[in-house]
Amino acid sequence: MKTEAMSIKEFMNPVKPEWLPVKLQRHFKKYGSVYKIAGVSIIVLLGGAPALASTGIDVGAKKLYYELVNIGKWIIIFKGGIETIKSVGNGDLDGAKKSFFSHLLIYLILLGLPYGMDKVDEVFQGLNA
Repeated sequence: MKTEAMSIKEFMNPVKPEWLPVKLQRHFKKYGSVYKIAGVSIIVLLGGAPALASTGIDVGAKKLYYELVNIGKWIIIFKGGIETIKSVGNGDLDGAKKSFFSHLLIYLILLGLPYGMDKVDEVFQGLNA
């Protein structure tokens, strides 16, 4: 027979197993920015995929894309700035660096996407000829 020793406090207030919503909330609080960055990156990359199917980015789509980049730039700057300042205010300098570099990376990917699509289009045009 197995016995277990516990204090009076543990006996009077037993540890209750955590509910799934509590675990999920804690997980998303901890890794929420990672999911946001990954989601935005996937949306940006997949948003350009249908344009690659025909002839890459045409002139009209480039105008629209650069307008969206202009708006997205300010959203990234404000959101990244707020998160970085919050992290510094909390004394989390490593978190501030990660936040800054992750938002910078998203912005650079956003800017480099048309160039990458044009290069992929050139590769596939060379194969068809």
